[in-house]
Amino acid sequence: MMQRFGREMERLVGTSGQYRYLLAVSGGADSCVMALLFREAGLDFAIAHCNFHLRGADSDRDMELVRALAQQWDVPLFIEEFDTLALQQGSGLSVEMMARQLRYDWFAKIGEDFDYIVTAHHANDAAETVLLNLCRGTGLKGLTAIPARNGRIIRPMLAFTAREIRDYAAAHQLAYAVDCTNADVTIPRNRVRHKVIPELEQINPALLDTFAKNRTIFQKQYHFYQKHIENCKKQCLSCTKDGYVLKKNLLESDPDRELLLYEILKDFGFPYAIVEQLGRNSQSGRQYFSPTHTLVVNRDEYLIQPHREEVDNEEVFQDLDALRCRFRVECATWGPGSRFGTDNHTLYIPAEKLRFPLVLRHWREGDAFYPLGARGRQKVSDFFTDHKIDRFAKQRVQLLCHGDDILWLVGLRSSEKFKIDSQTTQYYIITDYGNV
Repeated sequence: MMQRFGREMERLVGTSGQYRYLLAVSGGADSCVMALLFREAGLDFAIAHCNFHLRGADSDRDMELVRALAQQWDVPLFIEEFDTLALQQGSGLSVEMMARQLRYDWFAKIGEDFDYIVTAHHANDAAETVLLNLCRGTGLKGLTAIPARNGRIIRPMLAFTAREIRDYAAAHQLAYAVDCTNADVTIPRNRVRHKVIPELEQINPALLDTFAKNRTIFQKQYHFYQKHIENCKKQCLSCTKDGYVLKKNLLESDPDRELLLYEILKDFGFPYAIVEQLGRNSQSGRQYFSPTHTLVVNRDEYLIQPHREEVDNEEVFQDLDALRCRFRVECATWGPGSRFGTDNHTLYIPAEKLRFPLVLRHWREGDAFYPLGARGRQKVSDFFTDHKIDRFAKQRVQLLCHGDDILWLVGLRSSEKFKIDSQTTQYYIITDYGNV
């Protein structure tokens, strides 16, 4: 087993002796044997243990077992205790996922002084994960199970079965804790472990070895598949200041457009059901929502943007000094030969028409103004439609107002009511600082 461990470490990190390792040790057979292998290999490591306080006295027993092991071997030890159930309340996570998040966040924090963080997942864990994924529904990624290396996290024990690990512990008289909850077959993973896998081993006695070989093949296939997906993304998905634009025409020319669309949208939290709905109804203006993003069908493209809180933060300017904190403000004299530009990021307004207080706010449904150069009053929403302002750009638009009058749709159009005319002598040039 020691030789196989050495080969696995070399495969994962190369020359293993030159690095420092932080080992996640729960006190169970798998992690205690992992620590023993690191010790026997003469590698530089420390031990990290999380006490989630989920099993009463048993949790404290495991913690003390790990503490005793570290003291016996004179190995640096890190221990963190969590009130997991209290932290889980209102988080939207299951207890298991809460514990996982706490564990990996803590490992990342204390692991900064180490080259690698090592967990003790073994071959049985990987097989159970594949079977659970299949039961719950999965794609190719779910068949790859647990990666042996994920950035700085490595899992050399995937090369061994649970039986091999227990046998090694017995041969070396290594004490370890037994989690009594692992026998509870009402827990899906335990049911797979104790009921499903033994039945499958009746069909294939070398089941775990077969799963390990399949996992390697699936991981290579998934890597190849992902390269193709990434190439497609580069062609049809572009990033903007609001979010992302996905070109529909480039997608529709691909024979696997539905699959490609799913692979792109799942990164934004959209399930496959949304892809199916888009196939049935892709009418412009239609919106779809994931827990984190909004997708809008917009003519020849899909617009994707993260959700933003609907907060209308108004800024009030009581005088010119206050206005200058937000805009560049210059005073000028109008006369023969005077010229001013047509840049919509600059407002030209007669001095006598600039009255305070002024309010800068986001547009609201029902807002209307007199667009410069147009006839009559127009709803701001209609102005957006006429000028093809998409939904996400609308969310950024701000209005400079005095009372019920809109002086300026900042960056888009000023008001006809507040334009410079033949009676103007003094006027202000107000420019958005973002475009100075």
